Amino acid sequence: MFTVIGLSPSRRFFPEYWMHVVSPVVPVRCSWRPFGAALGLSLVAAGAAAAQQNGTAGWDPQSVLRQETFVRPPATVERIIMAPRVDISFENPSPDQRWFLRTTGPDRGDIKDYGKPHLWIGGVQVDTAANRARSLTTSTIRGFTLIDPRTGTTRTLEAPRGAQSLSAPTWSPAGTHVAYIANFANASHAYVSDIASGRATQVSRTPLLATMVTSLTWTADGRQLLAVLVPSARGAVPVRGDNGIENGPQVRITGERAVPQPVHFSLLEGPHDKAILEYYTIGQLALLDVRSRSERRIGTPQLFRSVDVSPDAQQVRITRVTTPYSYLVPVSSFGTVQEVWDLSGRTLVTLATTPLRESNPRTAGPAAGSGAAAATDTSRRNVQWNPVGAGLVYLQNMVTNGSNGGRGTTGVRYVHWRAPYGANDTATLFTGGTQFTGLAYSRDGRTMFVNDSGVVIAVRTTDATQRYRLPRGVSLALGGGGGFGGGGGAAARSADTTDNGRLATSRGALGDTRVVVGSDGKSVYVSGTRTPGARWHEQAPRPWVDKLDITNGTRARVFESANGGYDEFVAALDDDYSQYIFTRESRTTIPDAWLRSVASGEVKKLTSNVDVAPEVTGAVTKRFQVVRPRDGYRFWTEITMPRDWRPGTRLPGIIWFYPREYASLDDYERSRFATNIEKFPVVPAARPATATSLWVAGGYAFIQPDIPIFGDAGRMNDNYTRDLKENLDAVVDAMVDSGFVDRHRMGIGGHSYGAFSTVNAMTLVPYFKAGIAGDGMYNRTLTPFGFQSERRNFFQAQATYLDMSPFLRADKLAGALLLYHATEDQNVGTAPMSSTRLYQALQGLGKNAALYMYPYEDHSVATYQSDLDLWARWLAWFDVHVKDATLGGETPTVVP
Repeated sequence: MFTVIGLSPSRRFFPEYWMHVVSPVVPVRCSWRPFGAALGLSLVAAGAAAAQQNGTAGWDPQSVLRQETFVRPPATVERIIMAPRVDISFENPSPDQRWFLRTTGPDRGDIKDYGKPHLWIGGVQVDTAANRARSLTTSTIRGFTLIDPRTGTTRTLEAPRGAQSLSAPTWSPAGTHVAYIANFANASHAYVSDIASGRATQVSRTPLLATMVTSLTWTADGRQLLAVLVPSARGAVPVRGDNGIENGPQVRITGERAVPQPVHFSLLEGPHDKAILEYYTIGQLALLDVRSRSERRIGTPQLFRSVDVSPDAQQVRITRVTTPYSYLVPVSSFGTVQEVWDLSGRTLVTLATTPLRESNPRTAGPAAGSGAAAATDTSRRNVQWNPVGAGLVYLQNMVTNGSNGGRGTTGVRYVHWRAPYGANDTATLFTGGTQFTGLAYSRDGRTMFVNDSGVVIAVRTTDATQRYRLPRGVSLALGGGGGFGGGGGAAARSADTTDNGRLATSRGALGDTRVVVGSDGKSVYVSGTRTPGARWHEQAPRPWVDKLDITNGTRARVFESANGGYDEFVAALDDDYSQYIFTRESRTTIPDAWLRSVASGEVKKLTSNVDVAPEVTGAVTKRFQVVRPRDGYRFWTEITMPRDWRPGTRLPGIIWFYPREYASLDDYERSRFATNIEKFPVVPAARPATATSLWVAGGYAFIQPDIPIFGDAGRMNDNYTRDLKENLDAVVDAMVDSGFVDRHRMGIGGHSYGAFSTVNAMTLVPYFKAGIAGDGMYNRTLTPFGFQSERRNFFQAQATYLDMSPFLRADKLAGALLLYHATEDQNVGTAPMSSTRLYQALQGLGKNAALYMYPYEDHSVATYQSDLDLWARWLAWFDVHVKDATLGGETPTVVP
């Protein structure tokens, strides 16, 4: 039962080695049996038919499935994957806003880089040959280009000769240079490129130790870089026991402590791992002089988690990891101490101490350093360098004793803390209410913008009596950008109407968050998005930007997306917003960047994007609202057919999905309100799990249903298998009854939680000829302390955990199942063992299955080789088991 929401067929819409194959012998006269289908109804015929339908001579899916080397998909799909994408981004402006920095390089990685020797140690990935994080080795940045959008001028910065990749570019405070890490085969070095000449200069003489600290920090004068180097007397790599021979067993003792934990991919396993961790993470802090290339070493080597330098370059703030270490949690949960050092390495003051955190992060309170504080906590929090002077600044609760003997917060103060950081070296800069959560300065430092009691207040720093309360609904977001405290203001309400909005901010010269203020000293800019609410399927959201006078609250519209398309604000070229960049797209127009001059109204196109996948972008999409018969609940489904599809043609169908949980039907419907129906169906450049629209290029109807799971808060999963089955029943019936797909040629697939749900579906319903499940978890007893949105543990909700474990119903699996998993999947709760154990069960049961384990990859493949191989196996699997299944033949059955 379903309702069609009126999109005509001509309109288009898009909304996300080791190998084994099991092939049980099944009599040819029967296309299906309870134990699954044979691979060989007619191997030669299947291969020939698939080749014709893919338009690729020589495409042999049977051969593809059995190859034990990397394989490639049909030419059309390979061309789409390999086609270079046009960069339309303008995301990294210089401090003077003249230039935008772009990176150049391939869209994906190369297996040769991912396969270089590396180790996992307590959740830390290390390229041992080069003393750096593996992410720097696998970086795809090969060079830098500057572009001036006003003139169209471009400039290429010189790349260091012999560097295999580049990482972490950062502008100097004056915008005259760009610093970055150049990664060579056996070392990483700090480099600086001159903007005027483009010349690259190596700054570090000693190689960097870039395992934990993977970026460079400029001093305020632009003369030095703060970095972590390989210690000069580090010694040899530790070995196990005596000459590499273990000298004892692994030892674990609970001590009767209850320490519930999710499943971590990488933990320390013994004393040797501790020694190895320290060898590759304890580094020497140093200031590097950009001109002389001299190195001023600061203090003794430490296991630094983060480092930064004071604006006057006379002190450094460091966070170092402390002992004891843990076998229960990764390094990210180890204890830390945050200190201020002078340039000799002497500790001037300890700012914060965070103990080892072995509690389950699903049930633990706010993390240390998050900005949250108990009402009676008077400790310093959000300690940072003073962005407009010397010393430090922090937030602190003001607490008094009540008449009943209790203690309560009367307000929060913003404090300046001067060296030498004694108890009396403080001055209160601002006092706010109990909901004063943070602040940011204007670029010139003359105005503070404060989140206090649900509103934003602008305060002149030269005269604190000049305070301007911004209209209620205006918010200031500070998370992660160097502002003081968390987000606040009216952010929790909404920025979806034209009288709210979020203050525009930019990156300050030292990396902190600054509010953009116009040259008149009183104009700020707020942005938001007008969403159509329940009419989201008829109209796209409309981003907007307003100019706001902080002295009187008057507003003027600067930018707004027009109807019939989708425009999005990107960046202003000055603090008066006299020129700005925006992108424009529609369902049929590929996104490009444009430059608008406000005074003249002139609009100039900056980029010329290219549609690399007309087979996908020209496809025909329909949107349905499916009604579930049992309770009348409605949910949305989209189906996309190849561009040459004609009404009356029933296609093989593929459902690709990812269920989500909701407390009510209203909650589900609200989750759709921000959907952009004018989004152009660009095929992403990377990660096949997000480019699944490519199925239409293989001749399939591609179905993306919402599969909402409903239930009381905290207990949604009690209804998981019932809702999953009923929702899929409704979706398939709708697609078949509409004449789009053939009921006897249906496949299903998903990644991660979608993979888990795919295998569940194939053990619950009988009509899928085949499935694809990647990087999933299929036995919930292996994640006993929570998963996805489930917060109850196995011992509290045992029936639900068992009911949601398709491994326990492997004997009832219908259809042929392709499993794939990355061998280095570090996602919590999706250990590769889940796929290998399910495969072994299917092998023992005589089910039709295949398993592909991808070397060196994480939770979603990132290399060209693995990406192409995945698409080849996927298409081959469904070509054999879905597309070429006998029309009208028996469907697989769930074994009772």
